[in-house]
Amino acid sequence: MHVGYNTNSLADHPLSDALALIADEGYTAVALTIGHPHVRPFDSDLGSQVSALRALLDTHGLRVAIETGARYLLDPRNKHKPSLVDVAAEPRIEFLRRAIDIAADLGATCVSLWSGYAGGHTDPDTTRDLLLSRLAHLVEYADRKVVTLGFEPEPGMFVETVHQARELCRALDDPPRLGITLDVGHCVMTEPAGAQTAIAELGDKLVNVHLDDMTPQRHEHLEFGDGSVDLGAVMDALHDSGFGGIASVELPRHSHDAPNVLRRSMQAIKLARLPIGARWWIDTAMAEIASSPDKILELFPGAERGTSPASSGAALLARVRLLVGLVTESPDAIAGPLIDKLYRWGDTDERLAVLRGLETLALDDKLGPVVTTTGVGLAEDALRCNDPRLVTAALGGFGARFLAQHAWRHGVMKLIFMDVPLRGISGLVTRVDAELGRMAADYISERRAAERSVSADVEMLLRLTATATEVAK
Repeated sequence: MHVGYNTNSLADHPLSDALALIADEGYTAVALTIGHPHVRPFDSDLGSQVSALRALLDTHGLRVAIETGARYLLDPRNKHKPSLVDVAAEPRIEFLRRAIDIAADLGATCVSLWSGYAGGHTDPDTTRDLLLSRLAHLVEYADRKVVTLGFEPEPGMFVETVHQARELCRALDDPPRLGITLDVGHCVMTEPAGAQTAIAELGDKLVNVHLDDMTPQRHEHLEFGDGSVDLGAVMDALHDSGFGGIASVELPRHSHDAPNVLRRSMQAIKLARLPIGARWWIDTAMAEIASSPDKILELFPGAERGTSPASSGAALLARVRLLVGLVTESPDAIAGPLIDKLYRWGDTDERLAVLRGLETLALDDKLGPVVTTTGVGLAEDALRCNDPRLVTAALGGFGARFLAQHAWRHGVMKLIFMDVPLRGISGLVTRVDAELGRMAADYISERRAAERSVSADVEMLLRLTATATEVAK
């Protein structure tokens, strides 16, 4: 399975930046929503758009699924109109043909589509016949292009349940190029047995998955943990079913905070993909810490044992989760001293988890003054060590926000001397200054005088500082 992120959740970012952010957070796929603002399917330069997109996907190593849910692409006044169940559906059919063409050119795993909302004046049998005839045409076209379609049941639409979607496929004799797209959030509203059961029953007819949270009361895509979806159970079901397609996060109302939502979503997915025993240990430990904050001094070091035999990164995930839970559930004055002890008493892996936890808290604006002051001291300590992981972590989201400029500059230069890539530094572009430029220039001069190479990162840093200095003038 490839975990992706939908570009409709990055509507305020240019496509090149959106794909870079997706890849940087560890996603291996993208769900590309055709339409504004990223791909203009009716423009005369569509071919060059697709060529440039293919190059970007290759650069970032991303697989792609094509999504067709742009709200006002075909009608500026009416969302999702016209649809496949409207009488005048030709614009929708032409759009879907173009989506299939794009999918063929990009080697996409599928094109996702849905029925649309039926008007109250239409007869259900007539509407069903219209949908079947149009879908049959699209399946035939997709078959010629060697593209798979994923039909998505959508709450409130003419086809809103998995059962209805499967009946539609069967009515067309279950063509190999027609499968199902399942939104696990929708299952909260439309599938009484839950997403896990739907995944198991669909088997190899499941070709595409949307990941989000939701409540039974409202069709609104929510971040994980804000609704009723058991993400761990969903991930278990996908694993057990052998699903090998793209499961993409879809949060179309969260573009305003996309970088943080990308990060939080990936963190939630990583936790959800841990074995059930590891997840149980984390949940139990969280409850114990909420009841007695001092318990973290015992549980934090024991995370590696508690999450075994999960992947090597499980202990780090668990420790970050415990530290974030401590700060969000405990008074600031209690959490600060405990975090100091976790770092001072911990080994390198535990110290790394403390720094990563502080970064998460800083990025999510969940730090009180005591924890912040404690964190600054710990980040400064990490900058004095010789472990590149700790130095890099100290210059992450927490350090970018709270470290003094002098300490931050020396941390950057330390990574350069360690020959560690600077991409792990948060806020590099906004914090560079003339003094850092002078330090980088001196370093370059010394290297060249000794006839030693200079990394591209250092050259990049010098350009950034030159730009910052020019702007400051």
